[in-house]
Amino acid sequence: MKTLSPLAQDYIGRFDTVVDTLPGHQNAAVTGLRKSGFNSFSKLGFPGNRVEEWRFTNLAPLLKGIGDDVAEASEAIPAFDTPHVMTFVNGRFDASTSKLSTLPSGIQLTSLAAELDAGNDALIGTAADSRPVVALNTAFMEDGFVLDVAETTMLDQPILVRFISNSGTDQNARHMRNVIRLGAGANVTLVEEHSASDGHSYFANPMTDITLEDGAMLRHYKLQAENLAAYHLANTDCLLKDNTVYENFSLSLGAKLSRNELTTTIVGAGATSILNGAYLMRGKQHCDTTTVTNHLVPENDSRQVYKGVLDGEARGIFQGKIHIAENAQQVAGDQLSKALLLSDRATVACKPELEIYADDVNCSHGATSGELDEDALFYLQSRGIDDKTARKMLIEAFLADVMDEIGDEAVKEYFSNISTDWLQRT
Repeated sequence: MKTLSPLAQDYIGRFDTVVDTLPGHQNAAVTGLRKSGFNSFSKLGFPGNRVEEWRFTNLAPLLKGIGDDVAEASEAIPAFDTPHVMTFVNGRFDASTSKLSTLPSGIQLTSLAAELDAGNDALIGTAADSRPVVALNTAFMEDGFVLDVAETTMLDQPILVRFISNSGTDQNARHMRNVIRLGAGANVTLVEEHSASDGHSYFANPMTDITLEDGAMLRHYKLQAENLAAYHLANTDCLLKDNTVYENFSLSLGAKLSRNELTTTIVGAGATSILNGAYLMRGKQHCDTTTVTNHLVPENDSRQVYKGVLDGEARGIFQGKIHIAENAQQVAGDQLSKALLLSDRATVACKPELEIYADDVNCSHGATSGELDEDALFYLQSRGIDDKTARKMLIEAFLADVMDEIGDEAVKEYFSNISTDWLQRT
């Protein structure tokens, strides 16, 4: 029998006490789903290093239980300028700092807790998940956002959803559940931000379910800027139907330990999955990016580019798997991972995978890591540029092409400015 960690035992021990206080507890279907997630998590516990998908990420510091660790408060991130804002504080919707009345008809942005209390149990799936942290989220989900976009609806400015943590509560875990549904032909841009107002320790466990109907396009940008005492384990699932486009870009620069796991399942011809990102880590930070792309039908494509900059004793992980089913002919799938090590103590581990059961496909993968080019550095210094500025210029050049993959110009500028601020402190 598997020995469960203290944190897992704590969750198991208090489930029966809290289940009747969580949103939607009046609804038998919601409670049944929670119990299904709880039973799955009780058997699995948190994943250990013997689980292949987790062998590079050791959760031991988290599993001992979230204590009283305190880090320096992170640098405040600049505000993203958009008229459409939804805010969550410590995992709960905060109407006072949200601006939802600006959204046009055809777009509904609501709180999951309110939807569950209203009996809308169809938002959440019906089966327990074999992924432990998703099962845990299903059991303890408290709130999150529900974005429902009607057919052919288009929004010309991004929606910003902010998740802010502070020490003004005795709850040190946030199990956010988000649901995104775009109708046929809809087109929306979403910016998702995770940050903290101080340096307290907490565990963020967000799960996002996305469904794109035929011809829909979602640009989904995520900024992970948690404080350096936080743990952030995120999962995103996206289902793509005919002629859909899903563009995801994640910029990660926060948390003591983070993992961003994306699973895209392509069930439509002409669909495109674009997963890109950058991670900027220093000190003893650990950042894991794991992607799984499933091509289940013919004539669609996917591409991925991830770049990391690691300083101090930071550790970066990239695991990318492209699965092409037997009948999924005329599929293109590409992935690339590059890491720049600024210290001889920084490390990176890459595991690109292609699992192909069709013969008419065009696929590639690659992974590289290395230090700054000394010749390029010498060239800049020989032109009178000081060492720190020269290094900053080379790092910015390294990141520039992946930042150029961001399709929304306002978000591109926003993320680029945040990256530049990070480099100023390197």
